[in-house]
Amino acid sequence: MRRYFVLVCTAVLLSSVSLFAQSEARPRIFVGYSNLQAEGLPDKNDPDNVLSPDFLDRRTTLHGFNAAVDFPVRNFGLTGDFSFNRDDRSQDFTSGGNEGTNSIKTDVFYFVAGPSFQFRNATRFQPFVRLMGGGARTNFEISSRLDLPAGTQRNQFDTGSTDLALMMGGGLDVRVNDKLKVRVLQVDYAPVFLGDRAISVLGQAGALQTVDLAGQRQDHVRFSFGLTF
Repeated sequence: MRRYFVLVCTAVLLSSVSLFAQSEARPRIFVGYSNLQAEGLPDKNDPDNVLSPDFLDRRTTLHGFNAAVDFPVRNFGLTGDFSFNRDDRSQDFTSGGNEGTNSIKTDVFYFVAGPSFQFRNATRFQPFVRLMGGGARTNFEISSRLDLPAGTQRNQFDTGSTDLALMMGGGLDVRVNDKLKVRVLQVDYAPVFLGDRAISVLGQAGALQTVDLAGQRQDHVRFSFGLTF
């Protein structure tokens, strides 16, 4: 079965290479700003309110960048997409007359690929849609620093996972000239399917304890804009 799967994948790859070889169009490269509205990072949000007027209030905003390369074949294409987004929060506190800082850092990496379709026309405005699949890496880190007379006390907890991710969306490119386009808006629904996993935490008795986390779907939405070369 595994050998059959490899043969099918190889045949699809060779067919794609043959199809791309028939096109003289050069690859299109996109680079730009990325704004990820993430669900459940770190607070759990209501997944039933994606279209609610207070949608942004129910999400954590992560800033970053987005890069993609598209291999066009007529109106169709194969798109590879990568993005990095980060949310870094810190808050000062006082404990027993001593000052300290609590920090929370969240990083989300997307690496996906899939087919795309561009609605070419005689105007400067060129909308597009795409459907991609791949993975997402989520890193979460909590740290605490407390300045004591005898020195600085530091505590840190971090965890991360790589999970299945999808990306469905589209956008609008505005042609400036034959080599440059402005991507005025790109919107992608980008769910991450977290699998079951176990993490170790420090219990009240000072010993490490294993905590099981059930799998869930995080309904993220990513907004991007930038330039296409």
